[in-house]
Amino acid sequence: MSANKPIKVALLGCGTVGGEVARLLTEQSGELAARVGAPIELAGIAVRRPDKHPELPAELLTDDAQALVDSDVDVVVELIGGIEPVRTWLLSALRQGKSVVTANKALLAESSAELSEAADATGADLYFEAAVAGAIPLLRPLRESLAGDRITKVMGIVNGTTNFILSAMDTSGASYAETLAEASRLGYAEADPTADVDGYDAAAKAAILASLAFHTRVTAADVHREGIADISSTDIAAARAWGAR
Repeated sequence: MSANKPIKVALLGCGTVGGEVARLLTEQSGELAARVGAPIELAGIAVRRPDKHPELPAELLTDDAQALVDSDVDVVVELIGGIEPVRTWLLSALRQGKSVVTANKALLAESSAELSEAADATGADLYFEAAVAGAIPLLRPLRESLAGDRITKVMGIVNGTTNFILSAMDTSGASYAETLAEASRLGYAEADPTADVDGYDAAAKAAILASLAFHTRVTAADVHREGIADISSTDIAAARAWGAR
């Protein structure tokens, strides 16, 4: 790609994260161009309701994600979430040789092999570092730096909402409901916390990490999942009495 030719980016989704990506691509375009060696151009943003985003240039907005993917873009950034129709859009992009960046842990836990095969077939790039521990370099070291090592165990805290709730219950003695309400008030919990507190988020991340660390296909369905909604302050106290947490 010529150093003078813009790299055109299509953005799918413009919620909390997508909106920040759009802002950074616009406000830091000069810095990004210096790093990349070519101008970065936000070519379009696919949203369900364009009229709900008056803060964005109207000419960038569309409700036809597939048409945006099929247009003259180089990179597709997906921040919508869910399985379908997102999988169809990303497979289409990869099969056209367009690079994909996604934070969609549910899709990756379900279809990472299919997406990787599509990327390999055309030589397109597939990046998903933000899907697990987005602010911590974790997936790339597993894929690259540690590729020659034999990993026997992966341990860590992968869900901040449940970590906050359990830690707060342990230190304060408050009930699950009280602590969840506090997590929501502080902005740690989503408006619908089901994916976090029922373990779906952690299961998807565990599947992605296991697939990379142990070089085998693991999906979220392979992961034992148990949520925290039934844990009471009595359980916390009993664990403490046993010298556990």
